[in-house]
Amino acid sequence: MSGVSIQRISKSFGQTRVLRDVSLEVGPREFLTLLGPSGCGKSTLLRIIAGLEQADEGSIALGGQQVDGLLPRQRDVAMVFQSYALYPYMTVAENIGLPLLMRRTRAWQRLPLIRRLHPVARAAAGTIATDVRRAAEALQIAPYLERKPSQLSGGQRQRVALARAMVRNPRVFLMDEPLSNLDAKLRVSARAEIADLHRRAGVAFIYVTHDQAEAMTMSDRVGLMMDGEILQVAPPGEIYDEPAALRVAEFIGSPKINTLPGVVRADGGVAVPGGVLEGGSGLAAGTEVVAGIRPEHWILGMSGASGSLGALSGTVRHLENLGSDLFLYAESQGGGPLLTVRAAPETVRQVSPGTAVALKPRPGRVLLFDRSGQRLRARP
Repeated sequence: MSGVSIQRISKSFGQTRVLRDVSLEVGPREFLTLLGPSGCGKSTLLRIIAGLEQADEGSIALGGQQVDGLLPRQRDVAMVFQSYALYPYMTVAENIGLPLLMRRTRAWQRLPLIRRLHPVARAAAGTIATDVRRAAEALQIAPYLERKPSQLSGGQRQRVALARAMVRNPRVFLMDEPLSNLDAKLRVSARAEIADLHRRAGVAFIYVTHDQAEAMTMSDRVGLMMDGEILQVAPPGEIYDEPAALRVAEFIGSPKINTLPGVVRADGGVAVPGGVLEGGSGLAAGTEVVAGIRPEHWILGMSGASGSLGALSGTVRHLENLGSDLFLYAESQGGGPLLTVRAAPETVRQVSPGTAVALKPRPGRVLLFDRSGQRLRARP
């Protein structure tokens, strides 16, 4: 079994620092996603693991073996690119089988006439064809083996790229935004295929994306990257519910988390524009904080209930009904940004733009950060 150990990797392109002292451990059977905005360094880190880029500092180990001096073909990793990188003049079968052909035969055995007549070359071609068909059947592209990539849909080409990686039985799969060229419907089904491939392959997957839905639905752990650094590595549920920094909280979640500047009161509550978030912070009175509340963590009431709820008072400015969810945007009486509330449509039938409402966070669901954006933990 082969895990991945990344130790203090740094990389610059000219005067631009792309990676800053990045360290990460990936388990032998783990699916880890590097998530972050474009330009944060996640693809560069993936290319360094594959050997396509050289780090300025640090080291990479696969299965306990240092691979910094090895060529990409010597590292026994399979990489799936955003562009699929299929050869347009080859059939699907030839594209899938190419890594096996290069690995199992010598250059002279690949000549067309010798491949047909030489017994060793013919035997190798037979085993390659068997492995190609097995991978194609697993990804439901066996009927297309004799087609060219130009004759396939985007989803089918993506499956061919996956099959080509799969036949190699690599010790690590590396995937660089492989679904970004697919439409929304195909991305959903492709996520399930990649997750199933991971279960069957039983090796480490490192997946790069800027799409949090991909990261949250497929991963054992998510590593959130920004500005060349990994801010937090945690299971999807933990990185959503317990973000280590405000930047993590704001990137994860759609709609974006609500944030309000506040000051801790003597009773433990947090005074914010428009009211007070109820106590229990455990922080010293006078501490300046930023309070974060997810849209689904508000309790919504009518304006007259604000006193009993201890809630913020506000006015509805806009509604978005998505069928299963309704997003309500309210302006707090204390000013500041619009507050976003996620609610079931049937619970807010009497609400319309201009309605006065009261908003209270659910117990234990207020996240507090200091003014630099680091998470503040309540003292016991």
